[in-house]
Amino acid sequence: MKKSTAAVLAFASAALLITRRQHKAGVGKKALRGIPGIGKKSDLKAARVAEQTTERYIMYVIMPIWSLVGALDWLWHRQTKIETTSGLKESLTHQLMMIEMGVPVFAALFLEVNAGLFTLLTAGMLLHQLTAIWDVDYTVTRRKIPAREQHTHTFMETIPFDIWAVLACLHPHQFRSMLGIGPDKPDFKLRLKRPPLPVRDIAAILGTTGVFVALPHLEELWRCWRSRQRGLTGVDTPECARELYAS
Repeated sequence: MKKSTAAVLAFASAALLITRRQHKAGVGKKALRGIPGIGKKSDLKAARVAEQTTERYIMYVIMPIWSLVGALDWLWHRQTKIETTSGLKESLTHQLMMIEMGVPVFAALFLEVNAGLFTLLTAGMLLHQLTAIWDVDYTVTRRKIPAREQHTHTFMETIPFDIWAVLACLHPHQFRSMLGIGPDKPDFKLRLKRPPLPVRDIAAILGTTGVFVALPHLEELWRCWRSRQRGLTGVDTPECARELYAS
């Protein structure tokens, strides 16, 4: 647990140092002028800094953490024989949560920050948390969930909230407009960010999440489906789990 905490602090420290440097490919003034509440030169500069900080935070903090804990979660499932315990139903739940987590990550990277994006992030964050609660409630009676996996879940569950909270701090006008607070009129239209991320950054993001998150969990889904076809789901479920958590 100490090593995991140190890693997260290291990622956060690196992100804070990066935000102090000037970004070579800044956000265009023309694009920023279209955002409600931005007009003065000082406002444009503040908005560029907020956009750059958002991108760096997600790319250099959130993406590495998501990739690391996603791979670890897959490993813990494999070690506790998910395919012959909780089986396909839990694996499908993991696919659902992966999508629910991916929505805020990619939306914050590719969409313009406004009231619409904050509404999407809020809905995704709440839905992900509800799904996580349902997942654990289903799994505890069928598969052992060791302490290392529980701590891994802690990081995974906070990722949507981390993005939501950081964006709210970096873009307070847009966040307040979603709540109907402040002078800005809420803009709920979802629009692609201008200018978009460089192609090399998009390729790196998709490659990283594909290798460390998507592919391992698809492999897990395949193992669970194959075990279900062979009638092996539940054969390794500890009897004590059924007795301890039976409702």
